[in-house]
Amino acid sequence: MPTEAMRKPTGSRSMNRTAVSDLILVSAVVIIALVLLVVFSINRADGSVFEITVNGKVYGTYDLNKDTEIDVYGLCVVCVKDGEVFMKSSTCKGKDCVHSKPISKSGQTIICLPNGVVIRVPGESEVDAAI
Repeated sequence: MPTEAMRKPTGSRSMNRTAVSDLILVSAVVIIALVLLVVFSINRADGSVFEITVNGKVYGTYDLNKDTEIDVYGLCVVCVKDGEVFMKSSTCKGKDCVHSKPISKSGQTIICLPNGVVIRVPGESEVDAAI
């Protein structure tokens, strides 16, 4: 004769169903997010120029295919190498802009918020809308 402690609690079956349903839902959301990431990453066109703005005013537009270094008012140094642009150095405290990946595709940006410097590859991605 089983004791009270040995009996399965009632409702354990509904808890298993809930856990499985949660797992399916989370998996579906992750898969959808990955698909959208791939779609938006692949459909970006390569840029040919980039633009530097300081506090909303255009500092200059430069060729991505010409390796160079640009000193922006002593605030930062922008470097172009192998068709990519990146922030080589900056006077800002956090240096998040310096640690950003190089950019080369239309619509990509590097922002140094403390110094008000924005590096942007103009153009739009080939994706017109997201659903």
